[in-house]
Amino acid sequence: KDESSFYVDSNRSKCWAIKGSKPIKFLNGSKAKINIGGFYTENGDFYWYDLGIKKNTDSFIKSLIKFKKEIGRKIFLLMDRAPWHKSKKAREFFQKNKYWLQMLLFPPATPDRNPTEYCWKMTREDLTSIKSFKNIKVLKEELDEFW
Repeated sequence: KDESSFYVDSNRSKCWAIKGSKPIKFLNGSKAKINIGGFYTENGDFYWYDLGIKKNTDSFIKSLIKFKKEIGRKIFLLMDRAPWHKSKKAREFFQKNKYWLQMLLFPPATPDRNPTEYCWKMTREDLTSIKSFKNIKVLKEELDEFW
């Protein structure tokens, strides 16, 4: 489980241009963004969820419950050390739901061990950093198609 933010207008771009020319970047002027959480299964399937405006414990727990309903079986999570994964409320949730949910935190400062980080990197490189989107709905549709 991991989270990332994606913007309607990219905040970086890669492109080819004639040396000495100024590349043109098309923007819609929006500063809108979405926060996404993701889960990989042992089969390599990827599930993603819109975490709303803020990444916090409540949106994290809501995505876990939705994920459980979608896959219909027990869950063992390997997670990074984001504050919303380690909060008191999250720990209480894990304790109350330990019959279907177990978790383990990655060691500190080890993003290379987290497969979801690779997903966010590739998404930025191959999709969100090279184009702008008309609105949040279009961004979500393109993310869904990309994943």
